[in-house]
Amino acid sequence: MLLVYTGGGKGKTTAALGTLLRAWGHGMRVLAAFVMKTPYYMGEEVGEYKALRRLGVDVAYLSDFGSPLALVESVLEVADSYDLVILDEFNYAVRQGFIEPSYVKKLATLKPHVVITGNYLWPEAEEAADLISTIQPTKHYYNRRVAVKGLDW
Repeated sequence: MLLVYTGGGKGKTTAALGTLLRAWGHGMRVLAAFVMKTPYYMGEEVGEYKALRRLGVDVAYLSDFGSPLALVESVLEVADSYDLVILDEFNYAVRQGFIEPSYVKKLATLKPHVVITGNYLWPEAEEAADLISTIQPTKHYYNRRVAVKGLDW
């Protein structure tokens, strides 16, 4: 299955990590790859990195590979070792031109289930996806320039 969490609202990564947690709880082998993120924000490790490490989940970050494309190509090489692969902010990397849209076709043919997130949906992803959830904000405290440790990082 190829699952896509997209849209301009908060919750895409959270939805992907919820899927990962459920799979992990069922004994599935999981990989969380953060295509456009580093494990640090405001000088400290982000909460999801701490939690995934404590659980023993395999994690890859942009800073481990130097470029979004290098990270995704590395994930493609090891994907068959997993039952579920999360590629967080994959859609954003496509929008920014770091990854060609055609990569989604490779993801759709992988053995594991794949989740991609990001605030951009292009035709190839829409066509290849088995599930698309669009997350739109109704109200958000970001408009007040507020970010909350534990909720946002």
